[in-house]
Amino acid sequence: MTVTRNNVAGIDYSTTSPAICVRVNDKWDIHYLTGKRKTVDEHWHNPFLFFGHDLPTITDKTERYKYISSWVIDVIDSYDVDTVFLEDYAYAATGRVFHIGENTGILKYRLSRKDIPVFAIPPTVIKKFATGKGNANKDLMLSNFITKTGIDVTDVMNYTGDNPISDIVDSYWVCEYGINNIDEFL
Repeated sequence: MTVTRNNVAGIDYSTTSPAICVRVNDKWDIHYLTGKRKTVDEHWHNPFLFFGHDLPTITDKTERYKYISSWVIDVIDSYDVDTVFLEDYAYAATGRVFHIGENTGILKYRLSRKDIPVFAIPPTVIKKFATGKGNANKDLMLSNFITKTGIDVTDVMNYTGDNPISDIVDSYWVCEYGINNIDEFL
């Protein structure tokens, strides 16, 4: 298993709005999958590309998880990603936690078959890295993204809804954490 500082992706994975952030030299490409047609588009604002992909309605859960994991594999293959940082499960979560686990398990399996190491980072660690608070809410995560990057993604995308904005922001922080702390994973 080879872990590098290059070709790194940070993933905020879900069953409805996953996002993948890849640092490409001094630029950031963030791909997200969404069922919100208004956000399916390319939005450029140097040094970012926010690229929305359509998530079709797939009612069979296994087929949906297969589709989402195939999309992730296609995106990371297009960047020749060789190390993935993934936001880990929120262990205090409620609701469809088994569905989230099944979905994530399929992705982890497919990445392992490609010999791509996956490092899971607890959400509290990502939040503390991004904001100084391990229990930060989505608004604070976005606010600190805007402060750090100088880019208000809600303005760039002309969209103020929660998702996919919060997923885009989370994937960025997962990638940043992985890049800045990669030595702890080596």
